[in-house]
Amino acid sequence: MNEEKSSQDTVSKNSLTFLSIGILVVFLALVGGVYWWVSKKSKGQVVFPAGINYTGNETPAPTQQPQRPQYDYSKMVSAANWTDFVSPQGQYTFQYPPEMIPLIFPGDANDSVTFDVSDIPSQFNLMVLFETISNYDAKLRGRQEEFVRNYWKFFGGLKDMKDIETFTTEKGLNGWKVRYVTQGDVVGSDNYFFVITGQNDKILHVNNIFPADGQTVFNRLLNSLEFKK
Repeated sequence: MNEEKSSQDTVSKNSLTFLSIGILVVFLALVGGVYWWVSKKSKGQVVFPAGINYTGNETPAPTQQPQRPQYDYSKMVSAANWTDFVSPQGQYTFQYPPEMIPLIFPGDANDSVTFDVSDIPSQFNLMVLFETISNYDAKLRGRQEEFVRNYWKFFGGLKDMKDIETFTTEKGLNGWKVRYVTQGDVVGSDNYFFVITGQNDKILHVNNIFPADGQTVFNRLLNSLEFKK
């Protein structure tokens, strides 16, 4: 009887050992899969571990910021070798100088991209992103211009809208060019919002993050912007 009980105990211990090994193998496979996916997404681009969207979900800045690259904007603007960028989710595309590195955010619901071109840390200074209107106010779904006019109300650092005008890119994207005023009475940079045909709860938001000497590069980039069909 004791021999039979001892044999059962041995079988139970062996089963637990094999189960533990199995769980460990599955866990390592999942970690490896995530690492492979991130590596694949980051090929040819700098990738931050997460993004920031304008609803207030922020990613802490890296403990060490790499030195910002210096660009010769006057030379880049007339170069013929601009390359195509396609957003991580394949929703939009634009052209940019190959000297610059698009910064993307794996898993970001807003399908964002930016460049390291200003004093603001890049992960807090998005250039292009898809905004979901109902995330701000469900009553504004389908009322894109009203959303744009009231956009400042969703952020404590803004106090008003300075001006707004209709705007059409060279590729035929239609929307608005608008500037907002901060609580410190500073008029911010140009923001562009483009209507997406057939999507009344989405709007494409482009923020002019480029410095004064890079405005011609930004304008060329903006006018190359297209939605992916």
